[in-house]
Amino acid sequence: MIRSLSRPQLLVDAVMAVIALLARTVLGYDGVVAFWMTVGMAGALFLRRLSPGIALGLVWCTVAVQLSASLPPDIANAAVLPVLFATAAYGSRTVRWAGLASVPIGALIATVYVLFLQSGGFDGLTSLVLQIRTGEAFQAGAPGVIGFVSAAALFGLSWVLGLLVATWRTARDGRAALRSAAAEQADARREVAVEQERTRIARDMHDVVAHSLAVVIAQADGGRYARAADPEAADEAFRTIASTARSALADVRVLLGQLRANDDADPGSDRSDRSVVAAPQPTLDDLDRLIDQLRASGLMIERIASGPAAALGPGQQLVIYRIVQESLTNVLRHGDSAIGVRIGFSWEAHAVILTVDSGLRGSRPVGAAPHGHGLDGMRERAVLAGGSFEAGEVGDRFVVCLTLPTLTASLPHTRGAMPA
Repeated sequence: MIRSLSRPQLLVDAVMAVIALLARTVLGYDGVVAFWMTVGMAGALFLRRLSPGIALGLVWCTVAVQLSASLPPDIANAAVLPVLFATAAYGSRTVRWAGLASVPIGALIATVYVLFLQSGGFDGLTSLVLQIRTGEAFQAGAPGVIGFVSAAALFGLSWVLGLLVATWRTARDGRAALRSAAAEQADARREVAVEQERTRIARDMHDVVAHSLAVVIAQADGGRYARAADPEAADEAFRTIASTARSALADVRVLLGQLRANDDADPGSDRSDRSVVAAPQPTLDDLDRLIDQLRASGLMIERIASGPAAALGPGQQLVIYRIVQESLTNVLRHGDSAIGVRIGFSWEAHAVILTVDSGLRGSRPVGAAPHGHGLDGMRERAVLAGGSFEAGEVGDRFVVCLTLPTLTASLPHTRGAMPA
C-alpha cells in the first residue's frame, strides 16, 4: 500500500535516508555486501512512511543478506527501529500486525545470530547448546536471555510508540469529525429555520393578499352597483377599498422586508430569528378592526363569547387572527354572504374553542376553491401552536373549529369537538 504524502514529507524522508547513508559511509565498508546492506536500510528508512509494508519487507530482505554473508551487527541496523515505528503508526491492520510479529522474531534471530558469531560459528553454537542441555544452563543461557529481552524491549518500544501515535491521530481525526458534524448540524438547523420562516411568510402573504383582494372585489362590485342610486355608499366603498389596499400594501412590505432580510442574512447569524420577533403581528385586539372591515364588505358577522377569557401567547393570538381572517375571506369568496356568520369564543378551564359558523353556497364547502390550500394552512397553524383543527359541513352550514390551550393549561392541548 502506497500512502499519499506531501512533497515536504517526501523531501524530509529522502534527506534523512541520504544523511544516514552518508554517515555510515564515513565509517567505511568491509565489502560490497556491507555497502548494499546499508543502501537497503537507507531505502527502508525512506519508504517507512510512504509504504510501511514495503519498508518492513525491505528490512527483512536486507537482514537476510546480512545473515547469509555472516556480517556482524552494524549501525545501519538501527533503521529497523523507525521502520517498526512506522508499521504501527502508518501501516494498515495487516502491516501493523506484521510489525508486531517481527518484534519477537527479530529479537530471537538477532540474539541467536550474535551468539553464533561470539561462539565461533556453527561449532561454537553447537557447543553452547550442549552446555545448556548438560547442566550449565544458567551460566550458558543467561547472556542469550538478556540479549533477547533487551532486543525485544527495544523493538517493542518502537512499535508501541508508533501505535500510540496512530491512536492519538485517530482520536484527533475523531474530534475533527465531531466538530465538522456539529457544524453541519448547525448549518442544517439554520437552513431549516430559514425555510420555516419563508414558509410562515408565504402563509402570511397568502392570508393578507387573499383577504385584501376579496374585500376589494366585494367593495368594488358594491360601489359599481351603488354608484347611480347612492353616491355616498359608492364613496364609502371606494374609501374602504383604498384603506384595505393601503393596509395590505403595508403588510406585504413588512413580509417582503423579512424575506429580504432572511436572504441577505449571514448563514452563521440569527438575524432571521430577530426579524421574526421585531415584525409586528396581529393580536386578538385587531379582530374588531378585521370584523368591521368584512362587515363593510357586506357580511353580517356576530361575535359571541362565553366564559372568562384566559391569557394567550402572541403566537396563539396570531393563529386565532389568521384563522378568523381566512375563514371570513372564504365566506366572502365561496360562502353565502347573505346568511349571517357567527364567530364564537368558548373559554374553558385550560383551552379556548373558536368556531366560525357560516352559510354554504349550494353544496360547495367553504375553502374548497380549486387549487386552494386555505384549510390545510389553518390546520398546520393550529397543530404548530399545540392545538387541533376541524372543519366541515354541519347541515346547511360550514363550521371551522379551532381548539388552543391557554397559558394556564396543564396538558399539551385539548381537542375540541365539532358543534352540532
